[in-house]
Amino acid sequence: LSGSLLERLNSIQLTTFSHQEPKPTEDKRAWFELLLTRTAHKDGDRIQVHVAAGHGNVKNHYQKGKLVYGIGYRDNKESVLHNLLEGSMEKPGPAQAEKTPTEFLISDGLEVDVINERKADEPDSQVIVGKMKWGEKGDMERNLRTWEGLASKAQEAKRHVLLVFDAEELPGSEEKDRRLSWDQTVENIWNHALQALCSKIGSQNKYFHLLIPLGFEGAIYKGFQATDTKAHLIYEPTSAKGSFLRSYSDKDVDNTKDPDTTEEITTDKLREQLREQLKAAWVAGLVASLAEGSVDCIENLGIRQARDAMMTGIRWSRRFAAIKFPKGKPRGTDPVFHRMKFETVSEPVLVSVELDLVSKAEDTDEKAFKQPLVLDSLPCPPEKAAWDTLKHGFGCVLPYMPSAQFGNLVTADRGEVDGFRTIANTVDSWYQDKTNKTPLPIAVFGQPGSGKSFGVKEVIKATLAAHQKEITDLEFNLSQFRKEDDLRQAFQAIQDKGLSGKVPIVFFDEFDSTFRGRSLGWLKHFIKPITEGKYMDGEVTRPLGRGIYIFIGGTKTTYGDFFKDIKPISSSAHAIPPGQGQTPETKLKEFLGDIDGKQNFNTIELDLSEMTEYNQLKKRFYEIRDQALEGNLPLVFFKNFDSNFGAEKLGWLKYFLAPMQDGEFFDHGSRHPIGRAIFVFDQGTPHFNGFPETNLNYEAFPGAKLPDFVSRLRGHVQKKQTGNDYEPLKNVATWYLQKNKADKPLSIGLFHHCAENPQLMRDFKGALKGYVNILGPNKLNENDGKYFPIRRAILLRSMFERGFKVRDELQIKEEVQNALLFTPNVLHGARSLEAILAMSQISPSAQFEEGHLPSVDQRKLHVDQTEFGKYLKGPDRNTWGSSNANDKHRYAWIERKSGRAYKVEPSS
Repeated sequence: LSGSLLERLNSIQLTTFSHQEPKPTEDKRAWFELLLTRTAHKDGDRIQVHVAAGHGNVKNHYQKGKLVYGIGYRDNKESVLHNLLEGSMEKPGPAQAEKTPTEFLISDGLEVDVINERKADEPDSQVIVGKMKWGEKGDMERNLRTWEGLASKAQEAKRHVLLVFDAEELPGSEEKDRRLSWDQTVENIWNHALQALCSKIGSQNKYFHLLIPLGFEGAIYKGFQATDTKAHLIYEPTSAKGSFLRSYSDKDVDNTKDPDTTEEITTDKLREQLREQLKAAWVAGLVASLAEGSVDCIENLGIRQARDAMMTGIRWSRRFAAIKFPKGKPRGTDPVFHRMKFETVSEPVLVSVELDLVSKAEDTDEKAFKQPLVLDSLPCPPEKAAWDTLKHGFGCVLPYMPSAQFGNLVTADRGEVDGFRTIANTVDSWYQDKTNKTPLPIAVFGQPGSGKSFGVKEVIKATLAAHQKEITDLEFNLSQFRKEDDLRQAFQAIQDKGLSGKVPIVFFDEFDSTFRGRSLGWLKHFIKPITEGKYMDGEVTRPLGRGIYIFIGGTKTTYGDFFKDIKPISSSAHAIPPGQGQTPETKLKEFLGDIDGKQNFNTIELDLSEMTEYNQLKKRFYEIRDQALEGNLPLVFFKNFDSNFGAEKLGWLKYFLAPMQDGEFFDHGSRHPIGRAIFVFDQGTPHFNGFPETNLNYEAFPGAKLPDFVSRLRGHVQKKQTGNDYEPLKNVATWYLQKNKADKPLSIGLFHHCAENPQLMRDFKGALKGYVNILGPNKLNENDGKYFPIRRAILLRSMFERGFKVRDELQIKEEVQNALLFTPNVLHGARSLEAILAMSQISPSAQFEEGHLPSVDQRKLHVDQTEFGKYLKGPDRNTWGSSNANDKHRYAWIERKSGRAYKVEPSS
């Protein structure tokens, strides 16, 4: 309306109907009217707004006013919102101009018999909103009985009860981190609190409702109507629970202090007060939204009304914070009511999804998402989300999918979000704990070229930037180290960086490299530094100082694969059966003694993983021969016989062939007899796992003489934790000991399913404070078919923005975009994508076409040309479009509910 028309306006009445006007009880907003009236005021004219909600006679229905709100100040001192908040906490204050049949009542600490009390005191009340405490901690059964009884009373009284539980009050809130991915946050809450309660209430109670605010970023609603069998989540995809409050720095929090207060208040106390005030605004918004509903609408309270109410609660808390507690500015004044209803500055994008949870496994009641939450949240098919992300940028789709951003790192994968947020939370806590002088160890796994170093570095840098702290980084590739002194020099360099005043971020790439023929040979050198913050410089122990150590795996692509053979040590105190507490060496010696008690067995233990050259083994062969010459029968355990010899896998085996077959060993080309002995080859690496039930892959160990070694064994035993059974060796041992004819050693294998030095790996695993698995841009399996293009699109868009200064829409031909996005695998991960772009002719102002790509011969270094070429020669238009009716509905919902539009391209 023009200003001149407004000046002449005395009143205006707007009448509208819902789309389902013939069935108003099925719509969340039935018929309503809006009346604006100009009134005289001592400070000048003002326009009052009156809203009437209900269904009935259209003509002048507003005069019956089911709900009436005054917009503006009631006086020049106190805002309407302030009164509304006071009302929400049951303090005097006319939040509404009149009591109505749809008034909502708030109570803190609602009792079980509240329905009976309200029924007597407020006979017109339709809904009771309870801002609740869960109950006695640790007494789950009692709490469940309480809420089950309340639900029954609600059903009997036919009064809607909406209970609001703070997520921090729920069982397990201390043990479970709610600040991870939304998938994990919801699963934690459902499995540790809501599932048991919901199963008690049943599915036929239309009057009982549960609502769980998740910070000021989301909420879970569960109704119990017969048609509403699933819970619902409203959430801000790009945030985590609690992130908004954590975004207030200590200085921002100090600014929230009331200037009229002379009392000294700690920052932690002020932060808690801020949280409580935002919670009050959250509940006020919830109530204000529900109060707008008609009588018929309230009588059919369900997800439609609850969804709008949760969104309003979240938005009011954020608006209230922006107006009264602006970041970087002094404390503001209480906001007036109309600003709370219509303020849209920094409005969060909120998405609503139905929670589709299924059992994790047959042997557990715990539930997990049936598919990644991102696929339920997207306003379009995932292929189109990937397409639009690359073409239009992160702001196009990313706000609608659960994601995280740290500096230049953007990820929408649940596992990466969980891992990176865990790392961010851990780094933040570690940095603030100034008493902790030990380094912070973190592990990163992923395919080669997946961007492992880049991702974790961005997370740490962004986390420490919030504390105005800079980082300095060092990188060491352990596969290039040849001696312990190389690592000692690395530790000295870390010490020097620690004196710079910046936080050292140290990358130990390929930390799981072989050293001196032993798998994971470097690992033992890190236990003391990461647990005590010290390292050995010769005989001197030196401090390392604070720092963050990133261990990047090179042999395994996931944390689970790296530690899959490490079982936790049982803490149960069971009695050990006789003989089962003996070592394999002692038990075998006793077993052989029972066969031939006259023999004088002498046990010798050799660890080949500690040897670096044949001369060391040769000296032990001489010791074995000396024992035989003295009349003893050496019982020799060659531990870790399957260790690598330098870079050669199973390289030690060839040195045993002559002693096993001929009873001789070599010294400078000369043969020397070794005499009678029993050789026990004790497995120490996974190379022999499953043997002999599973055939060995001889081709995997060229030059190791593996078939020759196996053919010389005269028996084997499977090593067990409960004790080894040597009975299968009785025949061959009897023949060797009692016949006494063989003048060469008897060779036996001692095999078991072996991890890489389990105790060392267990110590290392226990010392780690976080980890993340980087998936990279390739298709992992068939289940990943819909999702990998989104990861690829995020990575490619980041490369275009950082490397080619693309800021707006990317000018690119569709066939080129299809090839880059949907080719299932690039040979070297992110490095291949970077190489293809670097070899292309790309200009931000010109369209990127097939002719700008590198030649086919050059591309073969990085992609399968058959797959890549198939997409280059594909159809001119994408095939998903936006013609699907359900997709159109989701687009419309996003545009209406989030306050922003998602671009819908016209279908061809």
